[in-house]
Amino acid sequence: MAVMTLRFNAKTIGIWTQVRIILPTGVNTGVEDFAELFGNKKPLPVLWLLHGGTDNYADWHDCTPVQVIADKYNYAVVMPDAQLSSYANMVYGPNWLDYFRSELPEYIYNHFPISRRREDNFISGMSMGGAGAMKLALLDPQKFCIAVPVSPGIEVLRNYAAGTGRASANTMFRDIYGHEDNPSEVLNSDEDIYWLLEKNVKAGVDLPMIKFCVGEQDFTRDGNIEFTEFAKQLGIDIEWYSKPGFHDWDSWNIYIPKVFEYISEYRKQKGWE
Repeated sequence: MAVMTLRFNAKTIGIWTQVRIILPTGVNTGVEDFAELFGNKKPLPVLWLLHGGTDNYADWHDCTPVQVIADKYNYAVVMPDAQLSSYANMVYGPNWLDYFRSELPEYIYNHFPISRRREDNFISGMSMGGAGAMKLALLDPQKFCIAVPVSPGIEVLRNYAAGTGRASANTMFRDIYGHEDNPSEVLNSDEDIYWLLEKNVKAGVDLPMIKFCVGEQDFTRDGNIEFTEFAKQLGIDIEWYSKPGFHDWDSWNIYIPKVFEYISEYRKQKGWE
């Protein structure tokens, strides 16, 4: 297993940014021909793992056993930084969404032994990153075979649009979404996960499999129930894995092994693993 922190100057956001990367190396006791070992490796399946609103690129690696789990499943893991962006093209800030949809994946695919095939690409994240994972999976469903959001903050955009909850009082969200005079204008846009899902369903798009992991006392739970019910009306059943717990690392340490398990089970069912 190799772990590295990549720092590079991303053109789409105009700043230097960091990415934590986990790569299984496949080194076993007794191997002597490393040229053959490393030269014949197939491109690795990859989990794109997104951080939450008060976290950064290193937190999944530093706060959970994701490295050990990735080694068990032989998946690469890419954990990029997104600052407090909601993975959006910010009105008053960088174009993070463009970075995540175009520059970052191309940089990774072209510099590391990582597969770009849909059946080898999965996306997850917690809180802000869970909502970001859903948004990216629905914007580019042809790129991901499965999305497993953890405690996704799906309610934030709708709260901002309605002028309710913490989203209405936090200037961070005005920097992200704009429309200060009429926040509801952010709805029916690429930031609106409800709208993206409905648009894809109506167009008959082959969507990624979607699973949710949400704690029983998590403050995002009601918003996730609402979204799940909306999806069901569109004919999309979202399976949940839920245990007692809050919006914290104690819960996310329970769910990160489940993320890998869901991905592996789905790929085996499809004959990809």
